[in-house]
Amino acid sequence: MPPAKQIRTRGHFCTSSGLSRPSSPVAGETTTPAPTSSRATNSGPARRLRHEDYTIGWICALPMELAAAQEMLDEEHQSLPQNAADSNVYVLGRIGGHNVVIACLPVGQMGTNAAASVATQMQLAFSSVRLGLIVGIGGGVPSTADVRLGDVVVSQPFKDHGGVVQYDFGKTTPYKFERTGSLNSPPQVFLKAIASLEANNLRERVGFLHSLSKLAQYPRFARDKAGPDDLYRVTYNHEGGPDDCQKCRKEYVVRRQPRGDDVVVHYGTIASGNQVMRDAKERDKVSRKLGGVLCFEMEAAGLMNSFPCLVVRGICDYSDSHKNKSWQPYAAGTAAAYAKELLLLVPPAKVEMPEDPPAPAMLLNLPRAADTPSNPYERKKSPCLTGTRVELLEKIYAWAYGENSPNIFWLSGLAGTGKSTVAQTLATECFEKGRLGASFFFSRSGADVRHAGKFVTSIAAQLADNVPGAKPSLCKALKERDTIAEEPIRSQWHHLILGPMSKLEGDTSSARYILVVDALDECEGEDDIGEILNLFRSLKKTRLRLFLTSRPDVPIRFPLSEMPTSEHLDFVLHDIKKSTVDNDIRFFLRHELERLARKHSFDKDWPGEQAIDSLVRNASGLFIWAETACRFVQQGRILAPKKLGLILDQSHSTVKGPEQHLDEIYATVLRQSLTKYEGDDAEEVRSTLKELLGGIVILFNSLSIPSLGRLLGQNVGQALGDLHAILDIPKDIRKEPGDALRLHHPSFRDFLLNAGRSGKTGLWVDEEQAHQALVTKCIQVMSNFLKQDILGIGRFGALVTEVERHRVEGSLHPEKQYACLYWIQHLHKSGSQLNDDGEVHQFLKKHLLNWLEALGWMQKVSEGFHAIVSLESMISAQRCPRLSEFVHDMKRFVLYNRLPIELAPLQTYCSALVFSPTASLVKRRFQSQMPLWMPGLPQVRDNWDALLHTLEGHSEVVYAVAFSPDGKQLAAVAFWLDGKQSPGSGSDPPRLRIIEEWITIGAEKRLWLPVDYRSPRHVAIHGDKIGLGYSSGRVLCMEFIC
Repeated sequence: MPPAKQIRTRGHFCTSSGLSRPSSPVAGETTTPAPTSSRATNSGPARRLRHEDYTIGWICALPMELAAAQEMLDEEHQSLPQNAADSNVYVLGRIGGHNVVIACLPVGQMGTNAAASVATQMQLAFSSVRLGLIVGIGGGVPSTADVRLGDVVVSQPFKDHGGVVQYDFGKTTPYKFERTGSLNSPPQVFLKAIASLEANNLRERVGFLHSLSKLAQYPRFARDKAGPDDLYRVTYNHEGGPDDCQKCRKEYVVRRQPRGDDVVVHYGTIASGNQVMRDAKERDKVSRKLGGVLCFEMEAAGLMNSFPCLVVRGICDYSDSHKNKSWQPYAAGTAAAYAKELLLLVPPAKVEMPEDPPAPAMLLNLPRAADTPSNPYERKKSPCLTGTRVELLEKIYAWAYGENSPNIFWLSGLAGTGKSTVAQTLATECFEKGRLGASFFFSRSGADVRHAGKFVTSIAAQLADNVPGAKPSLCKALKERDTIAEEPIRSQWHHLILGPMSKLEGDTSSARYILVVDALDECEGEDDIGEILNLFRSLKKTRLRLFLTSRPDVPIRFPLSEMPTSEHLDFVLHDIKKSTVDNDIRFFLRHELERLARKHSFDKDWPGEQAIDSLVRNASGLFIWAETACRFVQQGRILAPKKLGLILDQSHSTVKGPEQHLDEIYATVLRQSLTKYEGDDAEEVRSTLKELLGGIVILFNSLSIPSLGRLLGQNVGQALGDLHAILDIPKDIRKEPGDALRLHHPSFRDFLLNAGRSGKTGLWVDEEQAHQALVTKCIQVMSNFLKQDILGIGRFGALVTEVERHRVEGSLHPEKQYACLYWIQHLHKSGSQLNDDGEVHQFLKKHLLNWLEALGWMQKVSEGFHAIVSLESMISAQRCPRLSEFVHDMKRFVLYNRLPIELAPLQTYCSALVFSPTASLVKRRFQSQMPLWMPGLPQVRDNWDALLHTLEGHSEVVYAVAFSPDGKQLAAVAFWLDGKQSPGSGSDPPRLRIIEEWITIGAEKRLWLPVDYRSPRHVAIHGDKIGLGYSSGRVLCMEFIC
């Protein structure tokens, strides 16, 4: 009759008493905890918040429980003044996004009343505390469930109980003791978080094991110090002294199924009372009466009805006469680690903070690159595997938290040596401690992170989220210059980074925030790389420190070498002692392959130390090699030994460098994907695979498999099924829109595009040819779907803001948006020569306006304009004069009409065409697409740079215009004493009106007016005609079909 669900957290202790991660980690990665000296309290002045900033109350009963709770804090805060009547001692700090206040019962006091008193004083002192945790040790009930020492029990509603029941509260009658009263259930927000945590555990994502491993560095909290887990029979009582069971007879120990060092979480009913339960018979008797309880404890019942809370207990004994204290520290640690992991899944409460007001719309609209979250845990990148990179991370943490460290730490290394993994580890470590400023991971496979266009604004947006006090200064900076996002990155840096960060409280000696910039060598353009490096030199004026990773390329190495050595600390990954790197790779390989062996019940000695040693030699110091090899072997499932044999069979007769070993593993994976085909079929598959891989590695932005298939016209999922080792292929390849298909590592792109490295595989990709092929694919995709009013709106005045995004996404699928955004970029990379009436010219003559409309709905008109500028730079006026003239006119057309296209994309066919000069090649080409409801067009300028004068004659301000009764003449008056609108004949209100920048027909917006056509001094309306008079003396006349 089990009363609750159990979640096994398959994590096992390592020899160092740390816990290895149960999920599949990345080679070269480590979650090794920073030394204690890296805590916020020791690395610089702790923050001081207000009483009302604390929203979570954490109550414990014993000093060891308090010590465990303190170790769970990501950041400790300064203490705050207390009321003289408040006898509590508080520890303040932060866990994730929550500010937490911890209080412990007075030494020697226990029970429900003492706990209630502590909670009451806490709530009076910290008025924003709305949720509580009671975390500590408890006695297990093994007769109810397979509860063992070190397990965690969590209160959760079960049957008639809300999660906690006070078993000793009630009344005695002549016949029996009757329990009375009821206790509240835990808050819903905790129960929802429990559901999420259970789901994570089922998916083997057990985060609290990492938190528990931090406690293992203290011997008292270590698992191996707790002693044996012996459960004695119910009828056998303790013998000997009170502190151990050395004199208890082992034949009375209950035989249970071996479970190793697994930590199990149980959810159900907890019995609470004012007396210690240490009788096995009474324990089971009470449990049966209450329908089955999981543990006994002494505080929760005093709080449940007055302090909305959840109870978390680590099991330290079995509530019997064999009770002793040896398991208490470890059990307190398991409970605290679970409580922290649960808190990380609870949305932080919003607390009004006058010094850090909500961000205005301009801050929320600050351009931000995709995959640049303020919380690095949201990035799809794993940190390091526990036990690897230990010395390196200690050096980095010492730099990050040291008082007199250089301002820049440059970690360089060859491709595949694990730089990005180390960067992610540092980002998550700093985030947990409240010391992360921002992070930016450059990558050629991401649209926004392959260049510097959104680098500064993304950093600024993260600083506003992560650095207390930065948001008000940043908001002020944006109000001062609301166009800063369009200015050069140097201006952005000084206005959005240096300015706001220099206004933070404290001087440059105060605690520093870490800026993590990964893979700067992946940023396009040496000029941008040089500009960014120059910007970094100014960080010494702020409380920011930079952690930078890249390959040791000249464009990065040379500028850093010119900086004073006191300003930067350099560390070369591939210069680490070979034995250290090999040990880390051996640790990773053994971890992954042993996990695979357990999963498929291989021989316990598989793969053996000889095979591991061979793999380590092949890796040649490259973690990406080890990762790729493991993925390749794991892909074989029950045939994994055969896959491993293919790798081990690689020739080692000659001495090879790291790159040659990496080439071999990539070549092995590619050749293996072709082995099932022979003859002509093999060549056909090879040709298809070459085209697909070529398209994938040169994409400017990753696409899902369905979208990529529609762009390339191929069955992508079927063709790439055997390439999981080198491609991050989503589990559900048919899902729409689906997760993106990505390279596991950019080194595969380098391999495939280098004829000297991949030529023997027959899959070498000529980069220019691949780009040209994608140009053709993009133009084909666009030609098939582009048309006027692509969304079927039917209203030329429809604003982008009025159309729901799902309607846009439903018509403009990802591959269509990709084609619209990147076809000119692929054209530029292809090196192709353009010609009059060629593929590009023909497309533009037919679909230019449709393309601009699509960009308008995508809110990417600015990107389209820059693409046109790039296109113009590719064209030779001598070789293709007509294309050159047309593209130049396109540029003027978009530049002049950018605003109406962005505002209401269908105005591409209205305002943009109507008000463009008569000599515009674009206007002439698409004149037939002008609206039929506008037969009377205004007279406009002849050329782009000509002054606009429609009617001449007046040298003074036009104060009034009016139509004659028959509407055939328009009169203009230069002097008018009572300037009002002339509605024309008749008493009915006119259907034509001017509202702000629009000419409307009834309630419908119809024609957008450019800036120089707005604000007429007078408006005349006659039926379907409208006349506008301006201060310049200009008079404009238009006719509409109403």
